[in-house]
Amino acid sequence: GGKSQLGLGLAFNEHKRTLFLRRQYTDLSGVIDDAIKIHGSRNGFNGQPPPRLTIGPEHFIDFGACARVGDEQHWMGKQHDLIVPDESTQFAWQQIRFLMGWLRHENPKQRCRVLLPTNPPLSAEGLWIIEMFAPWLDDRYPDPAAFGELRWCITDERGNDKWVDGPHPVKMGDRFVNPLSRTFIPSSVGDNPYYAAGSYRDRLDAMAEPHRSILLGKFKTSFRD
Repeated sequence: GGKSQLGLGLAFNEHKRTLFLRRQYTDLSGVIDDAIKIHGSRNGFNGQPPPRLTIGPEHFIDFGACARVGDEQHWMGKQHDLIVPDESTQFAWQQIRFLMGWLRHENPKQRCRVLLPTNPPLSAEGLWIIEMFAPWLDDRYPDPAAFGELRWCITDERGNDKWVDGPHPVKMGDRFVNPLSRTFIPSSVGDNPYYAAGSYRDRLDAMAEPHRSILLGKFKTSFRD
């Protein structure tokens, strides 16, 4: 569906300080090449790890990886208003939640968001996404949400997600907390005109199940762990 390109588009057009992550550094080469192509030149690119593409004053994209649980702590205290763990279900749940904790910008007018572009999980490690987006993905959820609909969530005292009615402050213990919005938007290879017009769909059709259905965008396809 063009998930990684969505992250780059937001980084160039809507945000100032972006952290773009893959689980392994070797998986970053394609998205770095795409970012340089969009930028128009290699001016402003520093390939020393962690790589950074400087787009303008106070406008940059950091590229990083979190191969092992604990590597995410290297980004502690570094401000980013857009965090994109690409192929998110390859990351461990605790890595995603830790990274989300450092989303911020000193300008209150700058929108801050986490984008989780991903194919459906190929292993049990990625099944956290079903719970994190339960209103859209969990068939057992009592109040399902439409794709693209905003829902609101807080994290309770035990660190668990709790869905609430809206964006107004919610009392938790002896204080009030502001809920954060989430949504889920599906896409498939057919939504990307570049992929749909080429042979990429044929390559996916030739794969064995369940990987074929998963990579074609059937998010609820099951697999044997």
